[in-house]
Amino acid sequence: MTTIGQRFIEILTSEVQKNGRKTEIVDVFQWVHLISLEIIGQAGIGHSFGILEGNVPDYLAASRDFFALMAEVWYFHPFITFFSRLGPASFRRAVVEWIPHRPVQRIISVSDIMHKTAADIMKHKREAMVNGTLDSEVAAGKDIMTALLRQNLVVAPQDQMTDEEVLAQVNGLAFAGNDTTSSALSQVINLLAKHQEVQEKLRDEVHAAHRNHGKNLDYEQLNSLSYLDAVCRESLRLHAPGAFAIRVATKDWTLPLHYAVKTKDGKATLTEIRVPKGTNLHVALRAANKDERTWGADAEEFKPDRWLEPLPESVSNARIPGIYSSMMTFLGGPRACPGMKFSQLEMKIILSGLVSSFKFDPSEDKIKWKATGIAKPHVQQPDGRVSRNPMMPIRVTALGDLE
Repeated sequence: MTTIGQRFIEILTSEVQKNGRKTEIVDVFQWVHLISLEIIGQAGIGHSFGILEGNVPDYLAASRDFFALMAEVWYFHPFITFFSRLGPASFRRAVVEWIPHRPVQRIISVSDIMHKTAADIMKHKREAMVNGTLDSEVAAGKDIMTALLRQNLVVAPQDQMTDEEVLAQVNGLAFAGNDTTSSALSQVINLLAKHQEVQEKLRDEVHAAHRNHGKNLDYEQLNSLSYLDAVCRESLRLHAPGAFAIRVATKDWTLPLHYAVKTKDGKATLTEIRVPKGTNLHVALRAANKDERTWGADAEEFKPDRWLEPLPESVSNARIPGIYSSMMTFLGGPRACPGMKFSQLEMKIILSGLVSSFKFDPSEDKIKWKATGIAKPHVQQPDGRVSRNPMMPIRVTALGDLE
């Protein structure tokens, strides 16, 4: 992962300096989206998308467009669970293809691209296993897809995953890992561009680590950088890539409320809510992360230093069930994000490399974040129109070798 990050810095440096200047307006979202896919490809599923060689795979655009398309057809969401249980997959496919609505047809197209990509990778992995050439493959067979295929060879038939289940796992890893991490990286870079004092302090810490350990920081060395960790935590608290999650009650339940609420007529105060089985629950991740009753009056402010000292008692008293620092960014419980540690490491590797090599300043463009499943930056025009595709122009200055 570190090698990929270093190569990314070299490519971005060339992009910034391509016109003979040290400063250029760069669409940072495009670049972090590219590198996030390549990292999850190589380290997660043992496949290179060729991005470091200049390729832009169809998978990238497909994964970029999927959530936006799903947001366009929000009125179909209540029926998804019903349709998912309706007959075989071939029948469901035929029903969806019959719907004469462009966003639905685009969803079919991008889904086919992602499915075909994963199927081609799985076929290649199986051939490498048969031919005994895994050691010469990307990740040398130490990736999740290979692990799943190997496990299928040793478990009982009834415990084996079907091809569709393996493909679903791989697509889930590549798709979710790429979109969420690129969103998180874009958010933190945008924050650093707006808060120069934080950016300088972070750069000083990374440069000091490079002087002590060299530029190839390992896992332990990266995690020892307290301010880097604080910046990442604070950005993920303020701007969780996903605004909310949906869960379904599997049984009748009485949900206790940490903060009492009044009824609509204001005549009663509720400390618990009765939740019948089958109820759809919208879990407000960002609201929990920025509740002033929990985090204090400065909950909406970007203050990495809050993580360098004990958090208020109100945070621990809230007993937030998230798996990450009393936040709901990575959810909680058995369905929490399985890639949390991976994404944290990826974020720290890329961010430490970027701040040590570049200075970031806001551009003249107004950035508007659209939460179409995963929050992504768009450029807002003076007349209020917003760019169709996500982008985040930032003024990037190459610093050269200052260490």
